[in-house]
Parts: sequence; structure tokens; C-alpha cells
Amino acid sequence: MSPKIYTQEFKDAVVKYYERNHTIQETKEHFKVSESSLFAWKKEYDESHHLSVGGQRTTSNYMQKQRHLLKTEQMLEVLRSASCGVNSSIDEKMRAIDELEGKYSVRVLCEALNLPRGTYYNRKRRENTITSYEISDAEIKPLIEKIFMDSKKRFGRKPIRHKLSEIGYQVSEKRVCRLMQEMGLEVEKPQFYAEHKKPIPRLYLRNYLYRNFDQPAPNLVWITDITYVKVAESFCYICVYIDLFSRMVLSYGISDTIDSTLAMKTFDGAFQKRGSPKELMVHSDQGAQYTSHIFRSYMKKKKVRQSFSTPGTPYDNSVCESFFHVLKNEAIYRYLYQTPLELEAVVKEYIHFFNEERPHRKLDMKTPLQFETESENI
Repeated sequence: MSPKIYTQEFKDAVVKYYERNHTIQETKEHFKVSESSLFAWKKEYDESHHLSVGGQRTTSNYMQKQRHLLKTEQMLEVLRSASCGVNSSIDEKMRAIDELEGKYSVRVLCEALNLPRGTYYNRKRRENTITSYEISDAEIKPLIEKIFMDSKKRFGRKPIRHKLSEIGYQVSEKRVCRLMQEMGLEVEKPQFYAEHKKPIPRLYLRNYLYRNFDQPAPNLVWITDITYVKVAESFCYICVYIDLFSRMVLSYGISDTIDSTLAMKTFDGAFQKRGSPKELMVHSDQGAQYTSHIFRSYMKKKKVRQSFSTPGTPYDNSVCESFFHVLKNEAIYRYLYQTPLELEAVVKEYIHFFNEERPHRKLDMKTPLQFETESENI
């Protein structure tokens, strides 16, 4: 918008009005002009009428006195209309200045109420500024909540921290823990615990694995085990096969009977999925399902070498034991089951989650699927 242009006659009329003992404020309001314009026109008028420097008053001194007079008038008006006085608290003065800011300049308001302008501006900055730490908290909280809820309330601070780092947020575990507490996010605890099996001595069979759980490639060693879960008034049995290279659960089977058929059917699912790998070894405990003639004959037919844990030594198959522990605590023990189908739905969902979404410390906080995919690209 172009500036308004005033004629010389208008400017002279404004100055003459002012010189007829009208105040600056009265002149401004009468002609709807700014204070700076009035001073500039007064200076031009005096110079054009040859006001001498050594005369009764100089333009600069006169204008300075007029400015001081206007400021004094405004300060008196502030004190009359302000909701507090010069001896009031800083908070009261801040409120009074905010109320009158549109009518008077901050400089006049602060001087009238005896409040340093630096104090006023510092207070305003603090009021209107959220620290970068607070902004980050506000930004991170919904991300933490989404990750937590997507995991069905399974993830604690460690996996959540890793998931945040994957999307570009470097946050400490301590901070994740604090924010989770602020939002009331807690990993759900199991509702009940299954009884532990007592080891039953079995015939001695060779342990070829020797707890060498870190394998250099897929399909070299699979581990397997069977656990049980209470369903209604009975039990169901869950069998899994896991590749030690990536900790991926290759297949699972659920049955209301624990026998070699369950172990063989579950193995078939993994064997077909992996394209019938050669030189494969399967490690298990010495349960009857794995040591039976029918199962050992089946393994020989598939040209699969068997390895067995020492009886009463669960550490020999600790990777499978560990998987069953997290499966039960993060999924199974959250619910009560009336039918095998209800149990299968929970197991199926969790194994998908375990393979594709749950980061593993043993895999440098990658999921089994990520770990295998990256190994294929090397």
C-alpha cells in the first residue's frame, strides 16, 4: 500500500494548530497523523521561517522538550489507568502492561510502572517459548505410544528406544522410561504361570551342537521344542522350529496330544518353507517325541542330522526355552483359552510379530526378517 501524500498547506495547518497551545496528543488525534510526521513538519516549518539557532529556542531543543512533555503526559495517563502501581509485584505490572500495550508504547509503560524493559521482554520470552527438550518430549510421546500399542503392550524401554532410532529419534532408555511413566504405559504382566516340566531321564544321544548358538548362515542348525498351555480343563501343546542363524520361527504346530506326529508335521512345514535344505542339523531335548524310532527314522529319510541336549540340562536348548518364555509372557499368559482355535490365533499373531517386528539384541536390534534379508544382500 503506497504512503499517504499530504499537501504543504495541510502540513502548515497542522503545525499552526499545534502552535496554538495544543498538545502533541491533541494535534495527532485531531488530524489523524503520527507523532513522527508532526515533528518532521514542525522542523520543516521552522526552517522555512528562518528560526535561528541562537534565537529564543532551537528546533532540536524545542522538539526534545515537546517529546519529554508528551512522554510525561503519557506516563501520568498510564498511572491513572493502570490496574497496579509502581510498588506492585512484577507479575501485576506484567498484567497491567499487557492490558495497556496497544494504547501506549512498551517503553512508556515500563518507565511509568518502574519495570526494567529487559525484565519485561525476558518474561515474555519465557512465557512464549517451549524449550527444545519440551518440544521433543511432546513430539516423541505420541510416537512412543504408537510403538507401544502396535506391539500390543509388549515393548518396554529397550525395544521402543530402538524403534525410535530407526525413524531418526535418538533417545536414551532413561528418557523413554520417564515418558512411558508419564503416559502410564506399562508392559502387561502375565495373568498366570504354567507349571514347569521336570526333566525325565532319557537314553543318551549325542550333543553335536555344544551350545554353539551363533551360526554363520541360515539352514545349518534348527532347534525345536514343545511346550504346553492350559486350554479350558485340558492342555494343548505347541511345537516350534527356529533357525539359529536369525532366530526366525520357521513353523509352529498346535495339538491336544504330545507325540512324534506333532513334531514331524511341524518340521514338514519348516522343511518345505525353506526348500528342503541340505546338510541340516536339528537340535532338541531328549523328549520321547524326538527320540522315538518313528521320528529318528523320519529324520534319516530327510537326511537331517539330529543333536540332543544332555538330560536335565535346559541350557543346551536355551534359545528355544527363551522363545517360549517371551511367547508366554508377551502373548499367551495375557488370556484364558476355551478352545485350541483361540490359542492358535494368539500364537499365530505373536509369531508374525516376533519374526517381523520385534527387535532382538542378539541380532543388533534387528528383527529376524531384517537380519535374514540383509544377509542375503551381502
